[in-house]
Amino acid sequence: MHELDRLLQELVSQAQSYPKDTDPRRRKIIGYLWDIMLPSSTLQGRKSRPTDDEAKRRLGGIKKRCRDRYMAILEGDFEEDWSDVVVITQEEILKNINIFKKGVDSKLYKAWLKFSEASPSQRTPEVYSEFNQQVERFRRSFIQKRTNKKTQTYPPEKAQNLAHSCENLCQNIQNSEVDLQQTWNTFCDEVQKLYRPLKFWNWFARYLQFRFIDIIRQRLNVVSGDAPIANQDDDSASETRFDRIKTKADSKPSPEVIKIIHQDPDGIFTGQHIRGFPDVNFRAIAILKFKEASLKEIDEHFGNRVNAQRTISPFYTRACSYFQPIIEEYLEAQLALPQSVVEQIVTDSEGKYNRRRMPDRPNITFKGIIRSRLEGVQSWTILARQLQVNVTELIYFYLDGISSFQLIPKPQKRTRRNKNNTED
Repeated sequence: MHELDRLLQELVSQAQSYPKDTDPRRRKIIGYLWDIMLPSSTLQGRKSRPTDDEAKRRLGGIKKRCRDRYMAILEGDFEEDWSDVVVITQEEILKNINIFKKGVDSKLYKAWLKFSEASPSQRTPEVYSEFNQQVERFRRSFIQKRTNKKTQTYPPEKAQNLAHSCENLCQNIQNSEVDLQQTWNTFCDEVQKLYRPLKFWNWFARYLQFRFIDIIRQRLNVVSGDAPIANQDDDSASETRFDRIKTKADSKPSPEVIKIIHQDPDGIFTGQHIRGFPDVNFRAIAILKFKEASLKEIDEHFGNRVNAQRTISPFYTRACSYFQPIIEEYLEAQLALPQSVVEQIVTDSEGKYNRRRMPDRPNITFKGIIRSRLEGVQSWTILARQLQVNVTELIYFYLDGISSFQLIPKPQKRTRRNKNNTED
């Protein structure tokens, strides 16, 4: 066993000996665990460890496999997706670290916690029945996952042993004098003998992969409305980022949206382009997307000067989110901000909205332009004329403010690079 695996196994065992998440000893061990596994994310100045090179090599390998396998499907900023998935995976690992090498799955573990934490008076026949159903579900799932795909069989002796262990668990917990924790530990010990557990690093890698699959499922669902969704009762907890996704690079917009982007009435869609390539702009890319052009066709359209998969697709996804508020305004002919957000800006209890000023025009504030629209100025074109500024720059100032203050949930933040509104 590699020293890295030995060390991780030792740390996990120590963490399991302090089952409560609030225990400071457990938290200290978990912190050390992540320091060992993710050395590149720890603070600078930290002394190197003998296992650092191996941990970096393994993490780099996982990242490369995920990039190669999922990046084209995600059509987003893989680096941000990767960062999000690592954080989500860490949270999932912390929730389920107590069942590592125990043989049980997270569903049964959650059911056990619910049952064991109930007082004896609360353990009604319905409560027992609900837990028994989870045990039976686990038994079927355990066998199904380990059934030989070629022969479609599972060793009868192991199946019998598992059934016997599940039956004993369900019977023993009905005895009011039994030690519930010891009963659970015995059950886990018996299940452990029926399978070969993963190394902790491989367990971590599988969680990473599943979280990427969750992202893909959720994005497809946002786009199509009928794509398969990750099982919310399973090991998925990546809703935070998914709930922020409002658009996807290859989604099919309405005819009205297509018309708006084609016409580009204020020049904002053409002005948003990849740095150094004014012709590789949002409008031009969107028109190709509307025609369902492939990545290869997009590459060829722009003379193979900018990589469609690594640069154009992430840029387009960010731009879709960035322009969402103004596209909604074009459609509705009014501010697209939620009423609660508008009230927050107008009240401006911290003064932050009034402090955000337009570059080179300190008299124009974010709060000021919102108030002007609320007080009857019907369009950005009219307001720009009144303020004697370029309408394109005024709209960029408005959209940059929305991004900066995170007033409308987005898949990621956009950073304004320069006055020409270009991006790398």
